[in-house]
Amino acid sequence: MIHLKLKKTLPALVAICMAQSGIAQGEPMKVDHRYAVPWWQSQLCLPDDPVKTLVGKEGMLFGDYGYRQGPRLFSFSVLFDASSPATWKSQELKTNASPMTVTIKETPDVIIREETFLEIPAPEKLYSIVRFDSRRALRNWSKPSTPADAAFNDAAEGIKGLSGEGLIEYHIKVPPGSAHKLVLGFCEGQYDSIGKREMRIAVEGGKQTDIDLAKDFGIHKPGTYSFDSKDFDNDGVLTIVISNKPGARERNSIVNGLWLFRDNVPPAADIIAGKANKTALVYAKCADVGMPERRYHILVTLTNKTGNAVNFSPVLRYAGIDSIYKKSGYVQFDEYTRLSTSGGLASVVKDSAKYFTISVPAVALKAKESKQFSVTLSRFFDPAKAYTPTVAGTRAQMLASEAWWKKNSPSSAAISVPDKGIQAMVTASIRNIFQARDIRRGAKSFHVGPTQYRGLWLADGTYLLEVGTMLGYTKDVRSCIDYLTHFQLPDGGFEMITTFHKENGLVPIMLIRHAMLTQDKKWLADNWPVIEGCLKRINYLRGIALQDSTKPYYGLLPNGNVDGGIQHGNDYSNTEYCLSGIKWAVNAAKWLGKTEQAATWEADYKNWLAFFINKARKDIRQDEKGNTYLPVMINNEQNHEAQRGQWAFAQSVYPGQLFDETPELHKWAEQTVDMLGDHLVEGEVISTGWMTGGLWSYFSSFYGHAMQWLGKTQGIPQLLYDFANHSSPTMVWREEQKPVGKGSDEVGDMPHNWASAEFIRMVVHMIQLDRGKDLHLLEAFPRQWAQAGNTTKLNGIATPFGRINFEFAVNSAGDAGKLKLTFLDNVTLPENVVVHKENWTTAGGKETIPGKKIIELNIPVN
Repeated sequence: MIHLKLKKTLPALVAICMAQSGIAQGEPMKVDHRYAVPWWQSQLCLPDDPVKTLVGKEGMLFGDYGYRQGPRLFSFSVLFDASSPATWKSQELKTNASPMTVTIKETPDVIIREETFLEIPAPEKLYSIVRFDSRRALRNWSKPSTPADAAFNDAAEGIKGLSGEGLIEYHIKVPPGSAHKLVLGFCEGQYDSIGKREMRIAVEGGKQTDIDLAKDFGIHKPGTYSFDSKDFDNDGVLTIVISNKPGARERNSIVNGLWLFRDNVPPAADIIAGKANKTALVYAKCADVGMPERRYHILVTLTNKTGNAVNFSPVLRYAGIDSIYKKSGYVQFDEYTRLSTSGGLASVVKDSAKYFTISVPAVALKAKESKQFSVTLSRFFDPAKAYTPTVAGTRAQMLASEAWWKKNSPSSAAISVPDKGIQAMVTASIRNIFQARDIRRGAKSFHVGPTQYRGLWLADGTYLLEVGTMLGYTKDVRSCIDYLTHFQLPDGGFEMITTFHKENGLVPIMLIRHAMLTQDKKWLADNWPVIEGCLKRINYLRGIALQDSTKPYYGLLPNGNVDGGIQHGNDYSNTEYCLSGIKWAVNAAKWLGKTEQAATWEADYKNWLAFFINKARKDIRQDEKGNTYLPVMINNEQNHEAQRGQWAFAQSVYPGQLFDETPELHKWAEQTVDMLGDHLVEGEVISTGWMTGGLWSYFSSFYGHAMQWLGKTQGIPQLLYDFANHSSPTMVWREEQKPVGKGSDEVGDMPHNWASAEFIRMVVHMIQLDRGKDLHLLEAFPRQWAQAGNTTKLNGIATPFGRINFEFAVNSAGDAGKLKLTFLDNVTLPENVVVHKENWTTAGGKETIPGKKIIELNIPVN
């Protein structure tokens, strides 16, 4: 017992002494991706791009995720290679602000350098139509029982997918602000029963309409619906969305034909018969409408590294769900995709059912000579448009692409830190967030990833949208919130994920944090019914939980979805998050002057909190190492590891601030956070997510924020660097991975942009974090950022005290620095600004300054 106490007490005493003395943080930390996943993929697309093409570690291009029979679940992959497979050496970004990759491979004689990029597309032409959800179609599916236009044979299909909407979305280029008449044609090819396939049509500038094809027309019977439309937001794009009606039994949606008229709509019979096609401004067979035109280039440089002449035999290796065939000058696969090279194509050999080798004429290289040629992958272009790649053309397009990204890449100017590796990660993380974003129902939806997590959920979204708000993208964030509130249930609550009760705590935090960072009470008041609906839903769920006193969850919330390592069960995490959401709602009600509502909610909150404490107290226990902690599951059911699924606990510490309420709760939080710190591998908490023996990369931010909120700040800089070093050299993360040398298992999307958002949040909050009415600075500032000549800046970062400019510049001698803080907006200033010096100065301590518009301070470092 004595040895156990010493073992647990001495490290804590050492840590306290280190924190109080402000001694150095050890060896210099650096970003070198030492813990990168064995294999990675990176986005090769524009911001908000509906065509999410990716480039793999070896330089292969991947397209159309979501096909079970395809390579890594994509519909195709294309790899440049040598006839005898080359050896991969490296891959990195050409610049951090753009997604261009540089991949190096070698054969015994030749070095292969591939520069891969997306050609910047031309603007869409007036009255052109593109599809924004996918290219899924049902061929010869509708089988109309009466003569009809060819559009009624095939149907575009929107599958249930992650959002559950069965979304089909078209964008038509129109004169800004213009009004038109729209006709959509349908022919149900599967169901003859009413109430099976119920769909919802949303046409910009028109009235939302619910339809039932079997009821309105019958099976195999063509029919049309007419709509008024207007480019309501004046952006020159008319948005048309077909989705399932919420609660529909069939979750997939279909549509056959589309006609856009300037004013008068011809009779439905004429449209169905195909007699109105030529008079329409736009006529489209919906199944044939492609996504926006995209062309990807690989500029290949071949260098003979020997002293002798060699012949290099290039090949392109195709894998995919579609057979391919060679035409004059290109290879075609699927209806929309062509592959070409500047050196031509020699032959196509079928290796197996889904694999083909495409030979390219040999390249003769003299001793030490370098030559270039171009590979292009063209998608969704008019088949009549011929295209032959040239090296000069690819070089020109690469320069144009570099210039476009330099001008248009989402800016990282708001955050400037002296470590080049961390700064590169911040820049790439911001870009990746916007690349993964999609347009949904005309709104900007901040999606988690480009493949299996190509959607937005309320847990991920709360923090992605906080980052968007901090960086000043207020309009985009509100557009996304408007899209998310589309999922609100009739009773006012949310259940995007079945029994994920914590959504009703997340939404109040999401909305209130946004309102605080923008200091916009009116916006919050306008959205207040959403918050009221969430609390109503929580009370409804609590009512269910009170029906049977024999249930483990009695008095909390019913059996629910836990997520993040634990699928389902009787848990504390849903209650913790809902309590946190109520706490935020109480404070927000006071902020808005809703004193009576605040008092009612607060009384109820305190009663429920007391019940939670009494119940959870019985479950406090120790792990196998002797660490005291609060388990995620009631009665520790399912007997999970202590650290498993602790993400919602960490977020209930911060931003939830739930564990501030009583000394007992605060002690539980400290103990549980300490427990997590005793289960680190490669600097990250092991086995906290879905993968046993795995690392959930961005859990580091949840854990780090909880540490910071509890004042345990010294280890946070190292945690940040370990988080960064689990990214790939292209600066993206997989959700979960194995430690180095422990296997190649993987979980979740890549790039995973909740990870990107958490990295940004962590960097910003290490420099500034609001605590109630005070603003705290440099709580977790890395010692090595305070070296001679270093400058750290935040420019226009949003806080609850308005936007701030922050600068800390260390002099050339390295013995002192000048801090300058400027509040840019005319809103309430903090009562105090607290400057922390514990971890990065010799003297340590902290300094409190009353809040004022501009604060300047000289700080001795050594």
